[in-house]
Amino acid sequence: MNAKENKNTMESVRRARELREKLWSDPHRPRYHLMPPDGFWNDINGTIFWKGRYHVFYLGRMPNPEVVDDEWLPVWDHSSSRDLVHWVHHSPGLVPVFDGSMPKGLYSGDAIENAPVPTLIYHVPGQGTCIATSEDDQLIQWTPLAENPVIPMPEQATDYVVFDPCAWKEGDTYYALIGNKNRAPGFDGDCTSLFKSTDMINWEYLHPFYKSDRRWTEEIEDCACPDFFPLGDKYMLLMHGHRPYGQVHYYLGSYEDERFYPEIHGRMTWPGGAICAPETLLDGKGRRIFWGWIREQRPWTDTGWASVASLPCVLSLDQGGTLNIQPAPELEALRLNSRRQENISLDQDSEIDLPEIRGDCLELLVEMESGDARELGVKVRCSPGGEEQTAIVCCPSAALLKVELEKSAEGLTEEERRARTQGAPFQLRDGETLKLRIFLDRSVLEVFANGRQYITQRIYPTRSDSLGVRLFARGGSASVRLLKAWDMEPTNSW
Repeated sequence: MNAKENKNTMESVRRARELREKLWSDPHRPRYHLMPPDGFWNDINGTIFWKGRYHVFYLGRMPNPEVVDDEWLPVWDHSSSRDLVHWVHHSPGLVPVFDGSMPKGLYSGDAIENAPVPTLIYHVPGQGTCIATSEDDQLIQWTPLAENPVIPMPEQATDYVVFDPCAWKEGDTYYALIGNKNRAPGFDGDCTSLFKSTDMINWEYLHPFYKSDRRWTEEIEDCACPDFFPLGDKYMLLMHGHRPYGQVHYYLGSYEDERFYPEIHGRMTWPGGAICAPETLLDGKGRRIFWGWIREQRPWTDTGWASVASLPCVLSLDQGGTLNIQPAPELEALRLNSRRQENISLDQDSEIDLPEIRGDCLELLVEMESGDARELGVKVRCSPGGEEQTAIVCCPSAALLKVELEKSAEGLTEEERRARTQGAPFQLRDGETLKLRIFLDRSVLEVFANGRQYITQRIYPTRSDSLGVRLFARGGSASVRLLKAWDMEPTNSW
């Protein structure tokens, strides 16, 4: 190595260390959620359980080596884990060809469920639907099919739209959902298109996969990043919605004769929320594991990083056919410094500080009797004087679970407060207590209510002393049967 090369290497190491220090010192960077070491990423794409490992692919960014200007193209970054908690970050699984044929990089897609070998299906802008396979047990090396694009962008107007795909295998037949819309008359709104194949190379368009209903969704909504799978005695179609806001929404229903019939519509994001672009896999224990992309609300060029994967969650149906969503039990391995309290009374319009429970990386388990309270819940990231705080609120009479962000950070405008407040439908059943699982990881807040409602929020407190936890009741009295708290061990080293 000559002197110039040696100097360049030392300069690269210096810059890498500066970036690492910048990332590590960021008070909003999560400590135990899945996220790549640096940079911006968005949609979670293929997720595969293979040879005892959980693999998650997502749209990272790679600089275009053929362009002098600062241009970054989407690639499929890749992380894997044996325990859903500790992650290894690999080189990108799929990268564009830098010959001018992929000027926009690679877009979203999925792993083909039940394929005999690990197989990814994905969208290439300007080309269409492509497929790649791997014979590598670590899923590091991927080989695109020579026949790509297997579903090209149509030259003339068609009912179907070639965009984000997903696929699965039934018997000897492969099925794929292609696109976020279908233009067939009467199929306005969110819809996707069904294709089938026997060899993954030659695909036949069949028809719109389902018909959406305006009682559930607006016409402007779409079915992007679809994921379709059996769940209990139903089928679930999980999707990303671009408009009116980035979101996760889903249908539960029946699947017969190559058509899906929605029976229930639900959401995991409401205005002001942060989770979207969902993906699932079926693991070796027969569990349906879910992740979503939790968007950043700050420019990544200011911070050196952006975006977080949600905690891995287990999806199931209860006996009444309601979707249940629970944090994966493996997360309990991160618990440290256990604290426990029982039988705490909350008088009318009272608030109780918990001085022994403080922090920005916590798990809380709270079981509360609603009593005659109009609202009750937990506040986190509280400053000593209450100037900053984020409230998780259950409103029994209004059948609502919400996150209040009026004081989540100092200096918010009224418009910012309204835009970032999120509320989800949630009804306590007769005689049921409120059971909250709250995961706080610096700027990420994930709340599970009674196993059947899930709400995710980004928060950015500005004060270093905004670490307190409080219980409260409004418009009546309530009580806390049980409160457990744990610090959470970090898994992100930088």
